[in-house]
Amino acid sequence: MLNKPRITEILLATDLSENANQALEYAASLAEAYSARVTVLHVVEKVPPNAEMLMTATLGYENIDEYRQKSEVELIGRIKGHLEQFCADITDQMVAECRLLFKNILVEPGNAAERIIYYTETGDYDALVMGSRGLSLLQEAFMGGTSRKVLKGCRIPMFIIPSK
Repeated sequence: MLNKPRITEILLATDLSENANQALEYAASLAEAYSARVTVLHVVEKVPPNAEMLMTATLGYENIDEYRQKSEVELIGRIKGHLEQFCADITDQMVAECRLLFKNILVEPGNAAERIIYYTETGDYDALVMGSRGLSLLQEAFMGGTSRKVLKGCRIPMFIIPSK
């Protein structure tokens, strides 16, 4: 007898790229199929402190903390806008109440692979969905390969959505 896996909480890791949009579609589809909720995670790679100081001064913020706070608020706003547009685009096609699928939006600084793995280990997630940019071996060697690193450390079922 086939037992349907329990999927009630999905973690969607996004870098807001075009390929991440495809991963968003898969996460929403899984959420709809399993009556699950999606938490969206966007990790902002840390920038060198002198770059932060330059941005703080250039943008006219009082201090680095204000710059960081406003940047996080702006990113959360962009992600929410992105999700609202996604929901508006698919409402007629697939999901009657798309907004109910999205439980939380997390934005934080750090190394993307490390933070994603951290959330899969400490959160109550049943599955992880993320896109893969499909880098060549040479590009991956120089630039990373976040999905590959996460796959090595992830202890929950993971859906890696390849680029088209």
